[in-house]
Amino acid sequence: MVPRLLKRGVAAGAVIIGAEAVYAMLRPTPRFAEFDPSGAFGEPHLPPIRVAVIGDSSVTAPGVAGPEEIWVSRVCSRLAETRHVTLQSYAVGGSKAADLIESQLDHTLAFGPDLVLVSVGANDAIRGVSLGAFESQLDELIAALADTGALVIMSGVGDLGTIPRLHPPLRNMMSRRSARFNRVHEIVAARYGAHVIDHRSDNPDIWYQDRNLWSPDLFHVSAAGHERWANLTWRTIEPLLAMAHGPG
Repeated sequence: MVPRLLKRGVAAGAVIIGAEAVYAMLRPTPRFAEFDPSGAFGEPHLPPIRVAVIGDSSVTAPGVAGPEEIWVSRVCSRLAETRHVTLQSYAVGGSKAADLIESQLDHTLAFGPDLVLVSVGANDAIRGVSLGAFESQLDELIAALADTGALVIMSGVGDLGTIPRLHPPLRNMMSRRSARFNRVHEIVAARYGAHVIDHRSDNPDIWYQDRNLWSPDLFHVSAAGHERWANLTWRTIEPLLAMAHGPG
């Protein structure tokens, strides 16, 4: 009798979570333009650095006013204080790790970057990609990028449970699941000498409480959210560039 009740409880929980997921992803929301942050930053006489960014809507940034508000543009503006930066984005909204391999990797390799920013994993976690498949695909991607000799910076996966459109129990499940996907980033980075941005060092309570960090669709982050992401990214990149290239 007890096992039967437990099975019924698990089944009911799965139905609730499934219904939550469908509602969260399909509920009507505002539609926003997406942006390409590619461009040049800094004075042409400064030492050059080529930066490639690949990823998903965390780069194309629906919900901000323009490409200058995107986290990678903010990072390149800081780089431009001492370097002439050429930024090329190949990101496409909605991409998973498999999509980066299929449609973004070859372009990135042909570009010949000095620095590669990889922002992926949230869609894999949300759309039910298995951890094993994600690790295999991320491994293939980072291995190819690291083989070029470029400095590779990986996004990790932040706490997806902070997304305002999610509610318990789905919120709790996505917090746990995103932590496991973030761990995959760390494991793969360690294999190839890449580096993971520590988004999880940012106080999650702020992301739960401050709706100004989120766009009106309650799924993507706002310009204020991108500013926080830029600060975390710069905290990772700045000391690595100093070691790799020396002052200036």
